Order: sequence, then C-alpha cells, then structure tokens
Amino acid sequence: MKLKLLLLSAALLLAGCASGPSSYQLYAETQKAIAQAHAVTETARFNALAEIAKNGDSAAKVAAVLSIQMGGGSNQRSQQQVAAPETIADTALKWTSVLLPSFTQFYSINRNSAVAMRQSDNQAAIAISTNKAFTDMNAAGHTANSNIASSGFTSNTAGFNAISSQGTAAFNALQGVSVAGFNAMKDTSSAGLTAVTNVGTAGITGVSNTAAAGLTAVTNVGTAGITGVSNTAAAGLTAVTNVGTAGLTATTNIGTAGITGVNSAAAAGFNAATTINANGNTTIQTLGNQSNVNIKTLTDANKEVVNTLANKLTGTTTNTTNTTTTNTTTTTTTGTGN
Repeated sequence: MKLKLLLLSAALLLAGCASGPSSYQLYAETQKAIAQAHAVTETARFNALAEIAKNGDSAAKVAAVLSIQMGGGSNQRSQQQVAAPETIADTALKWTSVLLPSFTQFYSINRNSAVAMRQSDNQAAIAISTNKAFTDMNAAGHTANSNIASSGFTSNTAGFNAISSQGTAAFNALQGVSVAGFNAMKDTSSAGLTAVTNVGTAGITGVSNTAAAGLTAVTNVGTAGITGVSNTAAAGLTAVTNVGTAGLTATTNIGTAGITGVNSAAAAGFNAATTINANGNTTIQTLGNQSNVNIKTLTDANKEVVNTLANKLTGTTTNTTNTTTTNTTTTTTTGTGN
C-alpha cells in the first residue's frame, strides 16, 4: 500500500512538473542575445582591423591581417556558453534513481524481518503446544498409574513410589528438553533478525558511499574540464602572441633591409657620380691642354707668316723668340658619401 502511494505521488509530481512553465524559452532567448552580442562585437572588431589594415603603417597592417586570420578560433572558444536548463522531471528522476533502491532495500529488510518474527512465533507456539501435550500425557499417565496403584496395588507402597518417581523424572526430563528447544529456537530467531538488520544497514551504508563517490567523481571531472579549458585558452593566447611578435619582427627586418638597400644604392650612385665627375674633369683638363698646344702652334705659325711678310716688305730679318706657356688647370672635387 505504501509503495502504491509512493508511485502515485511520483506520478502526480511528474504531471505537475510537465504542466508548469518551461525555462527553455528563456534559455533560447539568452543564447540568441549572446549570439547577437558576439556578432556585433566581431563586426566592430573586423571593421577596426580593416580600417587599421587600410590606413595604418606596414607593421600595423601586418598585425591587423594576422589578427583577422587568427582571431576567429580564439573568439569562438572564448564565447560564453550557457548550460541547457534541467526540467524538474530530470531532477526527480535523479533523486528517484538514488532513493528508490534504498526504499526497496528497506522494504525488503522490513518484510524479511516480519517473516522471521512470524516464523519464530509459529515455532514458539508449536513448542508450547508440544510441551503441553507431553505434560498432559504425563499427567494422564501419572493419574492412571496412581489409580491403578490405589485400586490394585494399595499394599505395595514401594512399587507405587517407584512408579511415581519414574513418572516425575520423565516429566522433568521432557520439560527440560522442551525448555531447551524453545530457548534454542528463540536464540536462532534473534540471531537471524540481527543478521538481517546488519545486512540492511550495510546496504544503506553502501548506497550512501556509492552516492558520495559518484558526487566526488563528478566534481573531479568538472574541475579537470575547467582546468583543461583554462590551459587551452592560455596556450591559444600564447600562440597568437608569438605569431604577432614574429610578424612584427619580420616586418621590422624587412623595413631595416629596405632602408639598408636604399642607403647602399644611394652610396653606390654617389660613388658612380663622383667617378664620372672625376673622369669628366680629367677629360676637360686634357682637352684644355690640347687646346693650349693648338693655340700656341697657330700663334707661332702666324708669327712666322707675319715676320716673313714683314721681312719681305722691309728687307730685314726678324728673329722671333717663342715663349711657350703651359696652362695647367687643376680641378678639385669634394664629395660627401655615406
């Protein structure tokens, strides 16, 4: 009857849980709000990175591109997750799975104890009835013997006393056997009841220990999961930082190499220009010297012609002393190079 009432109460509880308000709508709205907020955040982040990649310097552009490429996975991992709600039926089912075995075991122990007590009572009643039957038989035999002794053997007092003593001894022996049997059955029933109680107590203790061990295992699994998520997030952040640092280092190296190349090219161009200028100065100096020689030669030739004409006209001879002047042109070029 108690079990039927327990099952009926559980059915009414589940029916009440099914008819109550559901929290899945609130869960769905929360998930939707989280997704929308995440989408807005990601849109703003990508717009900012695109603006940096569009208008920033080279290092900022590289960092923005790396952040865009590497940002999707880490942002999804860092997105907040809301656990799905549990219904009251799920909670009731969990408690039922924990409590029902204990109730069943307690009911079995109670019924076994009742059966053992009923068996002990029945055995005690049988022993009492058996003892009473033997007592009545002994009393009847004693009365018959007394009557026979009184009617037939009145003169034989010794024989009567002997028979009376034997009957009394037999009665006492039967009574002792009956009492010993009753005590043995009583002790056996008490031992059986004690054993059943100990088994029930051990079963309840085992169920309690199992439930505690299960709760401890669930707690350990949850702690390990949280630790794993934290370690994964830290490793992802470290990887993103390392990639960003490597990108910035590569960009810095490329910029340094470019500046070095420009300086080298500028120095080479300046050296080439200096060489061309020096060669031009040498060529100009050579041409100037050659021009001076040519002018001198022409001047000497003209002097000879004039003197010859003058001698012919005047009939005199004119000695012309030629003085050769060498003009030296010195060009000094001062250059500044890296």
